[in-house]
Amino acid sequence: MYAADSAAWADAFGVHHSFLDRALQQRLRRLQDMEEELRSLYNAFKNAPDDELLLSIRSATRSMAQSVECLQIAIRQTSRGSA
Repeated sequence: MYAADSAAWADAFGVHHSFLDRALQQRLRRLQDMEEELRSLYNAFKNAPDDELLLSIRSATRSMAQSVECLQIAIRQTSRGSA
């Protein structure tokens, strides 16, 4: 990742560059917790008679999983950039 990208991430979270990894890791844990919560909700509603609700929750779960993956990639890239 380019230094400018790391700076942009640090700017986005309002942290000094030296605290970027910690800030990204905290956000990753929050996203992972939300992903787990969505999975839990899907399981709680899986027998509900509302197909649209189930599709929406399943779609949200997939989107959250993709968000987790994207942030993990960003963390790897910023780690390589600062090494």
